Amino acid sequence: MFSSYRLESPRKLIRALVAVVAVLVATIAPFSATASAEKVDVQFEYITVNSGDSMWDLAEYYASGQDPRDWIADVVNLNGLESSSLVAGQQIALP
Repeated sequence: MFSSYRLESPRKLIRALVAVVAVLVATIAPFSATASAEKVDVQFEYITVNSGDSMWDLAEYYASGQDPRDWIADVVNLNGLESSSLVAGQQIALP
């Protein structure tokens, strides 16, 4: 089938290849990521939850000046919690 194929116009082939490469670059480039060699030293404060503590109590004490809802959401995400409920004796990291 391809044995009788003859390349009539090399320019058309080159244009087609350039177009394919341009489309690939345009679709892949926005999703590329770069890693940084910088070390970031992140430290968290860890606390042990006392009996009767709630996230609102902790937000009131540790997040003064912030919206407590945002702070609570950060604590839930940081600790991989499924809800904002706390259990006495539980250790959590604070942002």
